[in-house]
Amino acid sequence: MWWVKDPDRLKSEVFAVEALRDDQEWLSVTAPTFSKDLLFAINFDIIVNGETFRFRLQYPTFFPETPPSVIPRDGRQLSGHQYGTGGELCLEYRPDNWDPSATGSMLIESTYRLLSTEAAGTDGLEIVPSDHSVSLGQDLRRWICRFLIPQALMSYISDLPVGTCRDAEIVDMLVPTKKFTAYLRTIGPSASPDWRESLIPDRGDAGAPAILIRVGPSADFPGVFPDQQSLDKFIATARGTDEPPLNFDATKTRFTVVSDGNSVLVLCSWPNNRNSTSVIQYRPVYLKEDTEIRLPGGYESLASRKVGMVGCGALGSKIAASLARSGVRGFVLIDEDILKPGNLVRHELDVGSVGAHKAEALATRLKALAAGISVSYRRVILGGQESSGNTASVLEELSTCDLLIDATANPQAFNFVASVARNALRPMIWAEVYAGGIGGFVGRVRPGIEPPPHSARTQYLGWCRNQGVPWHGLDRDYAAHGIGTETLIADDSDVAVIAAHTTRMGIDALVHPDNSAFPHPAYVIGLAREWIFTEPFDTRPIDFVPDGQWTIQPSSERTQEAIDFVLSILKPSADEN
Repeated sequence: MWWVKDPDRLKSEVFAVEALRDDQEWLSVTAPTFSKDLLFAINFDIIVNGETFRFRLQYPTFFPETPPSVIPRDGRQLSGHQYGTGGELCLEYRPDNWDPSATGSMLIESTYRLLSTEAAGTDGLEIVPSDHSVSLGQDLRRWICRFLIPQALMSYISDLPVGTCRDAEIVDMLVPTKKFTAYLRTIGPSASPDWRESLIPDRGDAGAPAILIRVGPSADFPGVFPDQQSLDKFIATARGTDEPPLNFDATKTRFTVVSDGNSVLVLCSWPNNRNSTSVIQYRPVYLKEDTEIRLPGGYESLASRKVGMVGCGALGSKIAASLARSGVRGFVLIDEDILKPGNLVRHELDVGSVGAHKAEALATRLKALAAGISVSYRRVILGGQESSGNTASVLEELSTCDLLIDATANPQAFNFVASVARNALRPMIWAEVYAGGIGGFVGRVRPGIEPPPHSARTQYLGWCRNQGVPWHGLDRDYAAHGIGTETLIADDSDVAVIAAHTTRMGIDALVHPDNSAFPHPAYVIGLAREWIFTEPFDTRPIDFVPDGQWTIQPSSERTQEAIDFVLSILKPSADEN
């Protein structure tokens, strides 16, 4: 407690309040006290226009770094500058301007100035101007239902002629702490909308029907509708017809959006359990144009790039999510496994995806991270028991990607991805987290710059063997034994570090394909003092030497030879005539 650590400050607080009481007639009583949890407080009474008001000056645990609170002892609403009925007063000294040199007696004086000034007003309340602003988050704390309005939507609505009535679709999402956030997905016919939201990511939530009504000046702007009947009457008048909207269904939740071009009223018609419809107002949240630059220059080109991610486990899921946040908008995800509860300690996905295929659930996750994401996923294991046709179609789809990433740490999967990279002339990155989380590896090969993937991997494994220290971690398990008998486990941060380095190298390969910021094509990254690593973040670069060609370019003679042979075997035989 502060008063135990600083008894001199305690004494000065008490003496200052007593001195104020002896000097001011309006301060009639002061009585130091303690709460049950040993918080120090001073009860005081002040007199304004002959009426006595009783308060408690309560000192917080971290006084004097944080200010005391002044709270009515009788639980009344005494001021227009008060946090609810019975709540503390909002005075001149608050957390946003507090200085430790201020004292409790100064808050008592501020309390008197507030009440005496308000009492002098015509209506008796709220003539004292507010001295501080409230953030959007603070304002929304009491609203369960919120409606997002980007600036582009507001501009579109403003340009609509007065009297316009349009069918629309709204997405209403249940967000944490049982609150609802909604936004307009489309305006106009569902098959060919005139306007579509492009800022807010669309993760595929079911939409609710809505009607958008453009009204006249603010003087004609409607207030809150008390019931569905009055709302229906307003909609019918605005439409100029008694017919309901095209997508109107009284048995389902629907929305009405009314705007005068400057502000928006959002109402949800919700069929309740009493065989009637409740009208719920949503709090509009006007989103200003976001001009803040959050990504480095050159990342704009990522929007037209597609990445093939083989392996959607802990490592692959984090890489894919980071690439999506960085601007990549196209993905091909390959993984046959499902998400198990034990995977949650390291995976990008959460419990809402347990039991789902990782590739499928990750596709939904990526769409929720950024607008305009396009994802194709295949629940296939490369190098496992799959039909040849299924494997071939996966490889064909991977060949359409601008970058291939193998995050499986599986040699068979590597071989398939490497074959696609070599034949389609695509850059490839492969990464793995070493057993026990002692570190990891990230390697990159580009057509015509580094050696082909198979050759590069052989050189990497040879480099590991040449370190002169036995390597115990070339397996697919995240656990390994350290120098002693201690079992080392790779945790989420270990995977995240390797995922971050892989993402950076992947972005570099897409944005700067011929002028890489990485002077070496591969890196072994230490996260613990194990194997060859002398300390955490001990990073060892690996250089690849030229070895083989990416593709064999046949000569014109060999090409003609192959064509002639094919034609010969396709000629009908004598027996077929």
